[in-house]
Amino acid sequence: MQHLSGHPGVVTLEAVYDDSKCFHLVMELCSSGHLIDQMASEGRYSKHRAANIFEEIVLVVKHCHEMEVVQRDIKPENILLTNSGKIKLADFSLAMRIVNGQRLTGLAGSPAYVAPEVLLGDFSERVDMWSAGVLHALLTGLLPFQVYSLEAVFEAIKNMKLDFHTGIWESISKAAQDLIERILTRDVATRITADEVLSKHPWILLYTDRTLRTLSIKSKSKSRSPPPPSQLPAFTTRLEEPNDCRTAYDSFGETTDPASLPGSLSRKTEEQDDSGLVDALAVAISHVTISKTKRSRLCIPTNPIQEQCSSKQLTDLHHQHHSSVIF
Repeated sequence: MQHLSGHPGVVTLEAVYDDSKCFHLVMELCSSGHLIDQMASEGRYSKHRAANIFEEIVLVVKHCHEMEVVQRDIKPENILLTNSGKIKLADFSLAMRIVNGQRLTGLAGSPAYVAPEVLLGDFSERVDMWSAGVLHALLTGLLPFQVYSLEAVFEAIKNMKLDFHTGIWESISKAAQDLIERILTRDVATRITADEVLSKHPWILLYTDRTLRTLSIKSKSKSRSPPPPSQLPAFTTRLEEPNDCRTAYDSFGETTDPASLPGSLSRKTEEQDDSGLVDALAVAISHVTISKTKRSRLCIPTNPIQEQCSSKQLTDLHHQHHSSVIF
């Protein structure tokens, strides 16, 4: 943790104390709890919220890899939230330093998020991007592999065919489908890297706050043109999901329905126009700049997201099952 300290997405190690029996680590307070708890209570996230959370996760992954560290246990249980809602990656007990493209062996991670190559015993830092496929749960409210025993989980991770274009995915943007497909690929050589996600992928480029702020500025500029004397000026707000009831009014504890305020119809139409523009841009860019990957078919999950046993609990299980059972 000291090696990675200084990055805003890594929990800060404030001090270390020891006594005759153990070491005591003092870390910064992340008072909003774990991401897994928020996911369990909220279910599916809007594409804008999911994109911003995922961007923060990938920024931490990129930092780890630039510092030659493989985290090996990225999961919502290890992601803490600050008061402002920012994420902090914690628990580096399974992390390892790597040098010059070093390959890793051994079994480590957590069942629901472990990469298939870990189960085969030969892997690299790209396992962290597979684990970052927690994006699947942010968008759908479900883990990609809905099975109920360790053996079945590992078999599904290694062999289950996935399709991100039917079922629940039909309501999710094409750009998001493409991104999750490029993350959860068993072909390690073609799995998207953290740098590629942040610098090239249209879903991140078009749905995160940096793009929404630009759209909001343009929207406000349009609204400043002099209105006809008989009309009230329309309100301009941040681009939001239509079903996201968290508005500027919520932060002040008001219960007034924004739709009842003057100019709400103009604002809604304006936001829908911007959202449609973003969707169109995402599809267009994905067709131009993203190499197509092989399509496969999916066993669609139907049950809500559930927490899996931790990596540390799996150590004993490894000795009770066959050699492909990990941790």
